[in-house]
Amino acid sequence: MALPSTKAHAAADTAHTTTATTRAFVESLFTEVALDNFGRSFADALSDNLVWTVTGSSPISGRYEGKQVYIDEVLTPLRQVLVSMPVPIVEHIFVDNDWAVVHWRSEGVRGKNGTNYDMQYCWLLKIDNQKIVEVVGFYDGQKVAAVFAGTNVATAGRGE
Repeated sequence: MALPSTKAHAAADTAHTTTATTRAFVESLFTEVALDNFGRSFADALSDNLVWTVTGSSPISGRYEGKQVYIDEVLTPLRQVLVSMPVPIVEHIFVDNDWAVVHWRSEGVRGKNGTNYDMQYCWLLKIDNQKIVEVVGFYDGQKVAAVFAGTNVATAGRGE
């Protein structure tokens, strides 16, 4: 019986270490975000070279390249239409190497126009050097559209 190569063991150890590091980062981040309501902890976790895809068809759907672009074209408009940002309640976190899948929900979130903004979220996050470099986010497009309805808040939604 042949023994696994040292290279294979090293690769497995690296993958295990990366997975553990990614999990610790994501768990810590969502704890911090729940405490500061998508404030500084969230912005600090985003890479300057962030690529964020908001799936579906809504006023904010599209692909955003760059941390500041995402903040200006997604987060700022959301802050303008929501009474307060969602507090994430994490349901599941799955991690494989530098990728994490976070299923979370929000409760008690209202738009300034009175709409209910409670929803389920699923984010696929790629982490590199303790920074979020890529996200594919799944949202309830009807709720996103409803919270912007009747407002004068400009969005840069790019559709899909």
